Amino acid sequence: MVIVTALFDIERDKWDNFTMSYHTYLTWMKNTLSIDQNMVVYTEEKFFKEIFNMRKEVDPKMKKTKIIVTTVEKLTGYKLWYNRIETLMNSDKFKRRVHFKDVPEMCKPLYNMIMFNKVYFIKDTIENGLFPSDSYMWLDAACFRDDQKDFNIKWPVKKLNKTTFFSHHETISIEDKFDHVMSQMRFIQGGCFVIRKKDFEEFRYFFELTLDYLLKKGYIGSDEKILDLVYLNNSSTYDLIKCNWREYFEKLL
Repeated sequence: MVIVTALFDIERDKWDNFTMSYHTYLTWMKNTLSIDQNMVVYTEEKFFKEIFNMRKEVDPKMKKTKIIVTTVEKLTGYKLWYNRIETLMNSDKFKRRVHFKDVPEMCKPLYNMIMFNKVYFIKDTIENGLFPSDSYMWLDAACFRDDQKDFNIKWPVKKLNKTTFFSHHETISIEDKFDHVMSQMRFIQGGCFVIRKKDFEEFRYFFELTLDYLLKKGYIGSDEKILDLVYLNNSSTYDLIKCNWREYFEKLL
């Protein structure tokens, strides 16, 4: 299994709400970077040196690591979705629909774009053969925030036979997809999921189809809402593991 992760500056340290410093992100990211597994990290030049130095502690010869330096504007998600998301968020009609006006997925188009780009980070890893594998795990850079765990092991060790998502609930049930994407209710957690290579193109197709449909209808939500809807349309293809936030470490050992 190959772990794919990323860190980009979307000026979260300057937000009025839900702010986070990048020093804090990098401190938490050390846990992710200490996992002894093939890993692809997408980032920008300003973070490269610190990420490289942290990763070198577990992978001294950098044989299990690829660090891809690029810019936000060059990301596939930016090219495909950013202008549409920004236009929608700035529209009066959308603003009237929003109930939770200060949450980033309703007012920060760059935040949404980076979250949606998880799909394209995995796509780039597969298409460029960075680490050939039968499955790819997306893992948020700051996913693990407990510095007491010993991450410096070959993790995960549990073999997953299906594309796998982690959920707050054992089942997913949505009455109205538009109400759901605009709400703060979510089932699937976006911080970690595993896509089998054989499932990826179909998964990407339905992810893009769902996102495009919502944008055309004038709705948007977090990547987790898109994953919820994709799962419902293809539930027999996927596995769902119930857990709380950031419990993936325990679930996959």
